[in-house]
Amino acid sequence: MADPKLESLKRVSLLAHCSDKELRFIATQMDEVEIKAGRELTHQGQPGDAFYVLLEGEVEVSVDQHPRHTMGPGDFFGEISMVDRGPATATVVTKTPVRAMVMSHAQFRDAVKGNDELFGQVMIAMAMHLRRDALARESGGSAG
Repeated sequence: MADPKLESLKRVSLLAHCSDKELRFIATQMDEVEIKAGRELTHQGQPGDAFYVLLEGEVEVSVDQHPRHTMGPGDFFGEISMVDRGPATATVVTKTPVRAMVMSHAQFRDAVKGNDELFGQVMIAMAMHLRRDALARESGGSAG
């Protein structure tokens, strides 16, 4: 019988290049949580302490107090703070009830430490998120 956690991770673009063995290891590093609507998960400028992968539900991403875009199942955030240990670059609030997988910094470090492909994908995703937010700031509108 298939592991539902593993099957959920297989649908995340960030993890598309991971083998089943790597996904099983990543799954051991993540905690599955359910979060009510209206809960702030990250606050721009505050320390980022977790990496999130959305399985169900939607979150609203705001930068400089301006809504930028909505994320849903398969999307992820928090990778920037996981890489540089810096403050969150956006505020993320649940729009609906959310089911997500969450990693602490230590769990994230352990998951990417032995997987160069995954670390490379995290770096690409981080650059895309930063570029999208920078372009949205320049245009004064929303991106994504």
